Amino acid sequence: MTHPDVNGTAVEDGAGRGPVDTAQVEETVIPSSAVPGPTLGQREQLVRYTTQRTQFLNECKDKYGRRFKLGLLPGVDFFVITDPDDVRSIFTAPRTSLHCGNSNGALEKYFGSTGIAFLDEGEHLARRKALTRSFKGAAFNRIVTAVEEITAESVAEWPRDEVVDMHPLVHRWAMNVIREVVYGKVVPSCWPELLDALMDMVELNRYPTAMLMIDRWSSAKKRLMKKRPSTGLKAFWGDRRRVDGLIAKTIAERLEVGEFGDDMLSVLFGITRADGSQLSVMDLRDEIMTMFVAGTVTTVSAVCWSIEHFSRDPERLARLRDEIAAGETDEYLTAAVHEVLRLHPPLPNNLARQVVTPIVIGGVQYQPGQLLVPSAELMNNDPERYPEPEKFLPERFIGVQPGQYTWIPFGGGHTRCMGDRIAIHEIKSMLRELVTGFEFERGEADQAKPVPRGPVVVPQGGPRIALRPRTAVAAAN
Repeated sequence: MTHPDVNGTAVEDGAGRGPVDTAQVEETVIPSSAVPGPTLGQREQLVRYTTQRTQFLNECKDKYGRRFKLGLLPGVDFFVITDPDDVRSIFTAPRTSLHCGNSNGALEKYFGSTGIAFLDEGEHLARRKALTRSFKGAAFNRIVTAVEEITAESVAEWPRDEVVDMHPLVHRWAMNVIREVVYGKVVPSCWPELLDALMDMVELNRYPTAMLMIDRWSSAKKRLMKKRPSTGLKAFWGDRRRVDGLIAKTIAERLEVGEFGDDMLSVLFGITRADGSQLSVMDLRDEIMTMFVAGTVTTVSAVCWSIEHFSRDPERLARLRDEIAAGETDEYLTAAVHEVLRLHPPLPNNLARQVVTPIVIGGVQYQPGQLLVPSAELMNNDPERYPEPEKFLPERFIGVQPGQYTWIPFGGGHTRCMGDRIAIHEIKSMLRELVTGFEFERGEADQAKPVPRGPVVVPQGGPRIALRPRTAVAAAN
């Protein structure tokens, strides 16, 4: 059950709430070595995690409880956390106790290593505070207006009456939205070329190498792996060089034009470090690439899953259309987005927090070097919180705000996604455009299976859908 707290935010009964007289409670603390976990060898655990992650994690939760330890990498203790109280403690822990920067090694190939995703403590706080301007207030209002225009323009160019993979179409649209976030109204002259290069570069997400820390390999290993077509690395490294050159061109062009506002690039130009120095071109590149990757793959996953569910659920599709036609509220549309993000959190596991100083969470003392991972996948699909969790039921969020520590598709704490409001607006805008304008004809009758695509999980095949204009369908009938 959820209920609003004094700030109007939904919280869960029992989540982070102690007895009235907490001074009388003596917490029993156990060492992290006492946390149970599978006895399989490291290689067997890694294979199961990469090939049967959902089944494996659910088996572990059923057998070992709401927190358990995995041994996925040599010498690294990986603790999966699913208890709301523990998640609250992790999200609110001091910045000096838990770090997230080291958790992004697999995305360094895209982000580089100087941006906000790799910063911790004071540096992270300062960078986040500065960047907030490009996501809030006037910037948010500008982006919201642009999203509506970009969505209509993008969908107008999509194929009709032809079964296609929706994923690349949706991803290209999302890149154009993030262009508005990064560059604002001053669209770079090379944007069409940069867009193509970005789309080519993220094709690496189709390969298992997408989640390997390839930039930390030796030169010899890079040369060897580059020769193997199954890795996708030869094309990726070439695409990345092309993207880097074009981003540098957009930076130089903006400086020459000299028109600045509340877009992200303008904000980045105004950031100075503690020593008074400005960000380098590489620093700017890393922040821009963080947005073009992290700001798109997650939203695209949610939109594709929304299409997958509504294309096979005529009753709920009709209810959504009726609400949109009435034009009085978007309650059901918002509930549908919340339900998609619950059922299919784009990042099944939140950013791992690396313990920096010994810390007690939920009666367990964790040690430096250990990784704490709140599992959105397990928490968002907990039958105790969400009855029949495997079903797509937007109704469960009618009149109910998602729980702050049991619904965590955007993470939480000081590393919560800064663009969460923009993402939700994007998903709603695209859904509104599609369900009002088209009937969905599925390419396959079977329900799409979830498959990994880089850091996110998407429907297998896209999904494959033919968009039939509703006006033509009505005329034919």
